[in-house]
Amino acid sequence: MHITHLYWSLCYGGIETMLVNIANTQAMLGEKVSIIIINDKYEESLVKSINPNIGLYFLNRKESSKDISFILKLNILLGKLQPDIIHTHCSDITKILRSKYIKRLCTTIHSLPYGPVKNGNIFKEFTRKFSGSKRVKSNVECLDKIPYIFSISNAVKQMLLDNYGMNSVIIPNGIITKRFSVAKSDTPKIPLRIIMVSRLEHEKKGQDLLIEAAAKLKGIVTVDLIGVGPSMEYLKELTQKFSAENIIHFLGKQTQDYIASHLADYDLFIQPSRWEGFGLTVAEAMSARVPVLVSEGQGPAEVTCGNKYGWTFTNGDVNDLIEKIIYIIKYYNEAIKKAETARQYVINTYDVSVTAKKYIEEYRKIFKSSHSK
Repeated sequence: MHITHLYWSLCYGGIETMLVNIANTQAMLGEKVSIIIINDKYEESLVKSINPNIGLYFLNRKESSKDISFILKLNILLGKLQPDIIHTHCSDITKILRSKYIKRLCTTIHSLPYGPVKNGNIFKEFTRKFSGSKRVKSNVECLDKIPYIFSISNAVKQMLLDNYGMNSVIIPNGIITKRFSVAKSDTPKIPLRIIMVSRLEHEKKGQDLLIEAAAKLKGIVTVDLIGVGPSMEYLKELTQKFSAENIIHFLGKQTQDYIASHLADYDLFIQPSRWEGFGLTVAEAMSARVPVLVSEGQGPAEVTCGNKYGWTFTNGDVNDLIEKIIYIIKYYNEAIKKAETARQYVINTYDVSVTAKKYIEEYRKIFKSSHSK
């Protein structure tokens, strides 16, 4: 079976990292795999991590360019490749595909669904700047045209069903569990070293909650934030406001290899997201045998199975976040025991080999269905 993964970019984001990991694993399982990247945005180190048996194609479109020649290039390339399955990782790509490819098309919704399904055709897309109209942000655009939809969590599946009336198959994202160094210390250091790995987008990811909590704990903890994003300046100003420059550290963008080898250096991983469809970095921390604390009612709490493999705090509640941090410090032996069972759970449930195999099973159903019509 020939599987083609299709996305806009190949940078250090959750979708791109997951795409590479799954494509590599599918190739290792003996499938013919190709990846098409539309825009000229890609990280060389991520490109180098791709299995050499995978066909890798760059259309090198300039982001926001009004030149639509890339649409022709993409469809000609798909005609040459003749994939059995086209797996997009952003539903709006559908609008630039020829209709004959739709019956073999599937997509993954990688975050909680939002925005309109119908958001204009491709030609309106390139005339918006001239007309003065703005594109409404959406991660479900054209979803009504895609016959096979995957959700990364039950939270995503349920919201997609409740808000859009669309059903989907749950396939959780996967990580390469064996690449993560395992934490060996069972004794917390004071100050407790806390790590968060996420795009700096505080209204969604909640870094402001963690900064405030750490500042109020007055030297009991330090926090390292890995990631970049639009909230960088705001979060730095917030850190200054709380006079917490000595305990809040912004480490910027780091490679997957760096994260895999350094998560084990920390005593606690916190994901305080207000709004989150999954929790890939939470699974990574669990794989490194690091205790985790996440917000209730979101994708990360699905990964931890509530309080079974980690701890949860009331979403958006700084005081509850502080109380849970203090509890984990006080009962750190309990935290380590939970982290040990969590690690085994992640290996069995969220390893990328499990994810890749589940996708292949679903691809075969799609292939069979598309050839029976």
